[in-house]
Amino acid sequence: MKKKSLIIKGFSQQNILKIPNNFLRASYKCSATTQRMYFYSIFKYLSSSKSDNIVSFSFSDFFNDLNLSDGQKTRILIKESANEILDMKIVLEDNEKQYEVTNVFQSAKCVFTETTFSFKFTDDMKVFLDELKEIGFSLFEINDLGKLKSFYALRYYLVALSYKGFKGKKGNIKNSWYFEYSVEDLRKLFDINDDEYPQMGPFKNTVVELPLKELNERNLGIQIISTPIKKGRKIVAFHFDCIDSTKLAKVGDTNYLYIEDQHLEEGNKEVKSSDIQMDAVKIISRDPIRYAELLAEEKNNPNIFGFSPEIQAVIRLRDELQAADSEKEDSKINIESEPSA
Repeated sequence: MKKKSLIIKGFSQQNILKIPNNFLRASYKCSATTQRMYFYSIFKYLSSSKSDNIVSFSFSDFFNDLNLSDGQKTRILIKESANEILDMKIVLEDNEKQYEVTNVFQSAKCVFTETTFSFKFTDDMKVFLDELKEIGFSLFEINDLGKLKSFYALRYYLVALSYKGFKGKKGNIKNSWYFEYSVEDLRKLFDINDDEYPQMGPFKNTVVELPLKELNERNLGIQIISTPIKKGRKIVAFHFDCIDSTKLAKVGDTNYLYIEDQHLEEGNKEVKSSDIQMDAVKIISRDPIRYAELLAEEKNNPNIFGFSPEIQAVIRLRDELQAADSEKEDSKINIESEPSA
C-alpha cells in the first residue's frame, strides 16, 4: 500500500512540531522561557537523525524560529532558564498508566561566547521521545511558542490543541470543541500549590482570564472562551469553549469571520456573506464573557437562517456593542450641548 504524504495547508513542513497529546497535557511548572526551551529542544531532537540523547542548536536558530529578539534581558532569562530546566519535572498520563519523569534534562549548557545551546535528555525522557506512536498527535508551528509571553497562556494554547481532535465530533458543532477542568485539576495541570491563590478571585483572574485574553489577542488559530461551573455559589470547575479561528480570512489589515457558501445556502438566500463579515476576534475580545453567554443561548436555540451558534453569537454581540457605543456617543453629545451655568 502506498504511504500517504502528510500535507498541512498553510504550514512550512520544516517548522512543524508533532507531539503526543499527553505531552501537551502534562503537569509541570516553569517560566515561559524555560517552556520554550523545553519544546524547542524536543523539536530539534525529533528533527535530528542522531541516536544519542544530546541536542544542540544555535542562539540564532532559537531566536529566529521563535521570532524572538536577542538582547541583554533575553540572555539573562536564558541563563536563569538553563538552571531552572535542570529541576524541571513533568508528569505524563495516558489511559493506561501514569509516567513520571523527575528530570527531563540531565545537563544544560549555554555557551555565550559560541552562542550555542546544548541539552542532554535523561535516559527516561529519551525513551519517551523514541517510542512516540503515530496516534494522538497535535501539530503546531514552532514559532507560535514565541508569540505568547505568559506560562499559562502558552499552556492553554497547547492543551486546547491536544483536544482539537474532537472538533465537530462527539456532539461538538462544526469548527468547535471544548474541554473542562476542575479547579483541583487546573492546580495539578499547572503545578499550583494550595497556598497559591487561595481565593477564587485572584485565581480566576491570574490563572484563567488574563492568560486567555492574551491568547485570544494573538490570533494563533484558536479562540478560547471560559465559563465557570458552579456548585451552589462556589466555582468548582471551568468549561473552555474552543473555536477554530483559522476560518478567519485576512482582508487588508483586519481579520474577518469567514462564512462558508454552503452555510448560506442552507439559510436565507437573500443574506449576503458580506453582510455578516466582521472583525470577529476584535468583537469577541471586547466582551468575551458576554460572548460566552450568547454562545450558550445560541447552542440551545438554533438560528432559523442556518448560521452556526458561533456566527450568530458574534453578530448579536456586535449589535449590542454598537448600540452601547451609540448610546455613549449620544450621552456625550448631550453633555457637551448643555448650556453652562
